Amino acid sequence: MQPPIARVIACGLVGTLAGLQAAPLVAEGVGFVNMERVFAQSPQGQAVQQRLTEEFGDEQREFALREQEVRQMQARFERDKPLMSKAQVEKTEAEIKERIKQLEQDFAEIQKEVAEIQQEEGEKLLAPAQKAIANIAKEKQIAAVFEINTFDPNRAGMLYFEEGAEVDLTDAVIEALHQD
Repeated sequence: MQPPIARVIACGLVGTLAGLQAAPLVAEGVGFVNMERVFAQSPQGQAVQQRLTEEFGDEQREFALREQEVRQMQARFERDKPLMSKAQVEKTEAEIKERIKQLEQDFAEIQKEVAEIQQEEGEKLLAPAQKAIANIAKEKQIAAVFEINTFDPNRAGMLYFEEGAEVDLTDAVIEALHQD
């Protein structure tokens, strides 16, 4: 006959094992999502890109022309510099520097506007993307999903990652966003 304490422990272990078998499967594995691709390839992200192209396309072409003019001016200056007087060299250098400075200032203003729109629109896309990621992770029983831009299991900073164990959820997230 077993002592009472041993019987209680044995019953407890049997109950625990039975409870573990009835428990739902626990998520395991690691997945990743390339959010840059999600933003670029989802319908919402493509709409933002279209908006930016419509709003800032003309400015972008203007900046490209202005930049080309400055480069041509620099090339002419370098070619003609040996034939120029010291005053002409100083005047041309100052003019080139001023054009570059103005181009950079104007470009920075436009970049600031573009960044603000991207930030606003990115925040709008983030919530549905996170919802899609959570749903897909639960469906695929993935315990952790990381944002990653370019996937390389051998990259610095990765302590251990079994090759082939990664699960790229990017396409599934983009597809889920197409359905919303």
